[in-house]
Amino acid sequence: MEVTVASASELIDRFEELLATHGISVPKHAQTGADMLSMWKVLERVRTGFNGSPDDLRQEYTTGLAAHDLAAKMLDVSQLPQFSDLVPHLELLAEGAIHLTAPPPAYPDGYNKLIELYWAGLCLGAGLTIELDHPTNSDGKNPDIITSAELRRSKHGYALKTVRSPHTQNILDHLKKGIDQIEVSSSTDGIVAFNLTPRLLQSHVIWPEGGCFPAWGIPAMVVIQACRQMIGQMVVDNGQPAIDALFHGKKATGSVLCLAFCPTVALHPRTGNPTVMPLKVGTVVSISEENPLSDAFGTELTVLNHVMQASLG
Repeated sequence: MEVTVASASELIDRFEELLATHGISVPKHAQTGADMLSMWKVLERVRTGFNGSPDDLRQEYTTGLAAHDLAAKMLDVSQLPQFSDLVPHLELLAEGAIHLTAPPPAYPDGYNKLIELYWAGLCLGAGLTIELDHPTNSDGKNPDIITSAELRRSKHGYALKTVRSPHTQNILDHLKKGIDQIEVSSSTDGIVAFNLTPRLLQSHVIWPEGGCFPAWGIPAMVVIQACRQMIGQMVVDNGQPAIDALFHGKKATGSVLCLAFCPTVALHPRTGNPTVMPLKVGTVVSISEENPLSDAFGTELTVLNHVMQASLG
């Protein structure tokens, strides 16, 4: 499905209207309001005869694409009974940057919770029942999201961690905490998920200045390989026996889920023009033979990735 700048702008307006029905006024926060307007800025430039390249509007596209993606996910599930469970997370949007691609602020609590909101929306969109940890009234001991479904005994836990530091020790610390959260929860099994967007957003390999990929699949593979390299280096630095020991006898699967949201520029398959495209990557990286990913969990992750790519408003 192709999304135009005009339709994306209109969808973001609908998202603002949805937030207003829950007493949330995003524009009251200067930075968040600016993010909401990004698509309108692009649209205005196009309508007035903009002849530049996507590079000239890099920041507007970066924020606008992410705002549109989040808006689409929320609007798709806004009529479901459990949408009310997302409202506490949505309220944080009035306090910080709305988009997943923002550079981390000095006090990133709201930013960290945004990936939880996004993933919970995907789970609802996939028809799952969720238990969502409250964004502020939480002791931090539980995984952020636990999913269940009819005719399924298993309950899958997601411990979502946003990674900023370039040091593998930071990833290891997040991994240990996530494994512990899953272990003490009501989930039958779980996975630690790393939001690696802050580590990848500034990479000019993904969006080369003045450059353009012949197809979107090429930068998507660049992102996937970068994720695997980061996780693989953590294993190398700590040794496989130490990593295996973390998972031994635990409920957490011996794989991690890597998430990344980055814009890129590739040739449009129909027009051949350089076109800004959002990359939304969810890739599973096996780091231990302990606790292989179950078929049911693997199927759930496949469905969630489909919702992530297909839900465009």
